[in-house]
Amino acid sequence: MESTRSASQQGFALRKLVWVGPLTLIVAVGSTLIYLLLAFLAFVLVGRFARRPVRIYRIVALIALFVSFLFPVQALTGLFPAPGMNLHIFWTMIVMHTVTAIITVGLLTTLAVAKRFSEPPTATGNGWEASKASHP
Repeated sequence: MESTRSASQQGFALRKLVWVGPLTLIVAVGSTLIYLLLAFLAFVLVGRFARRPVRIYRIVALIALFVSFLFPVQALTGLFPAPGMNLHIFWTMIVMHTVTAIITVGLLTTLAVAKRFSEPPTATGNGWEASKASHP
């Protein structure tokens, strides 16, 4: 008689992991890049048409973050079948989505926003000299 071992007792097939591991990494990085490009596009559009672009973008990003939680919730509850989904993977995905959103929104709303000068720009046209002179 052949004995059957449970999944926790089975060994790893290292040859399969050699190609599955990088494939998983490529999918994760690729999907992250696509969503980052969508976030940048949303940032540009909100910046173009909104009166208070940073505030509106943060609201839009928070809504998008909550929408991004739908896939892990559906995978955990079984509405979207994902093999191997458990509570540990669920919380890992939630943390990854949250950290990515914090980094992306934080960088876009602080580094990509033009500062306003209190004085008009000088003859050079960049306004740096005016701000330097007014703030010793």
